[in-house]
Amino acid sequence: HMNRKKYLNQAIDEFEHWWIKYSHSTSMDYYQNTITYNYLKTLPDNDFIDFFYEFASKGGYVQSGGDRTKNKLRNTMLKDLNRFRVFILNPFKDTFEPKKWFAQIANFNGFGIGIATIYLNRVDYNKYPIMNNKTLKALQALGYNISSSKNWNNYERVKKHQNDLMAKYPSLKNYYKADRLNHFLIAVYQVETLLSDYQQNET
Repeated sequence: HMNRKKYLNQAIDEFEHWWIKYSHSTSMDYYQNTITYNYLKTLPDNDFIDFFYEFASKGGYVQSGGDRTKNKLRNTMLKDLNRFRVFILNPFKDTFEPKKWFAQIANFNGFGIGIATIYLNRVDYNKYPIMNNKTLKALQALGYNISSSKNWNNYERVKKHQNDLMAKYPSLKNYYKADRLNHFLIAVYQVETLLSDYQQNET
């Protein structure tokens, strides 16, 4: 069994350099003035549609692939904008119930679980983690017990595992930065390849 802790210490070190160098630290607060209750509530319909079309297209400045889904989302919004508006503003309410909200994501074609949890994270990165393929792959590679399903139980597991990582590495600070670590491990550091190399060397 490889020395996961030693391996992770080194990976986090390199991640911190990458974080500063590629100014991911600035993208962290990219939506701080726009993903707010007051801003979104007062947006005229056309601007509201444009805002979320753009948000989906850019993957919330977290994930790629939004070009495939942005037109589906536009059609979803045009079909029943009020319903989508209510859904979008719900996380700002004191009565917000994440589990119920999560169950409604499926009603909005073009606003999948990845982009929906990125949105939640943009609402409050101290409360809501991101769950997309990279998140799940990275946590699996680090030996956390989590499947590849994008369901509510797994979302709670993501939160638990990332809390564990943030407790061990306080520099991760919040779920946005913890998610950038997932991205770094999979896309930059290629953790899966490295881990299998480690394991082969030690058997």
